[in-house]
Amino acid sequence: MSKKSLYNLGYCKNVHHNFGKRTYKYNKRLEQLLKLTEFNSKDRVLEIGANTGDLTREIMKHANNVIGIDLNADAVKIANSSNILLMNAENLKFPDKSFDKIVSVHTIEHIPNIKKAFCEINRVLSDNGNVILFYPLEIIRGIAAVRDAIMVHKNIFTARKLHKHKLNPSKIKRLVDGTNLQIKESGIYFEFYPSFYTVLTKVV
Repeated sequence: MSKKSLYNLGYCKNVHHNFGKRTYKYNKRLEQLLKLTEFNSKDRVLEIGANTGDLTREIMKHANNVIGIDLNADAVKIANSSNILLMNAENLKFPDKSFDKIVSVHTIEHIPNIKKAFCEINRVLSDNGNVILFYPLEIIRGIAAVRDAIMVHKNIFTARKLHKHKLNPSKIKRLVDGTNLQIKESGIYFEFYPSFYTVLTKVV
């Protein structure tokens, strides 16, 4: 099954319906994000996994230079914004040190070569910049993607194709080994189910 068929129009709409603006989960994620970092107007911010751009637009209320990227071409088309770009996190098309803050909400578990993505995040992040990650707390890899697998692909087993990794803060620490990224803070927050958050900083 290709990335294109995994992340299609149906997936885009399902994510927007469940996590888009005004939903309970969206509000909880936004609340947690604003607890973990303070945006200012001069911040250059990248959101990885922007889908239709709801969170990107929310961050734009606090910072003037905000870009969102997504691998789903349908999501980028629906977003219809010059601030939302079609791009793979494993190969970011930005110069070194382009961003002061990088945000990724329930996306890193989907990235096949997550180590390469962290190397790219390290490259485009400014010195002393921060990365804020949200990702599912899963006992079994893919359990948090079961609903998406059934609703979009009508196949429960697709959940483990959607979630490539079962992550926790200790694994994140190992994955960023060899980069300038270090864990500043980690913990658990609750939507309808528990999720991890991790804040990384680029130490030079």
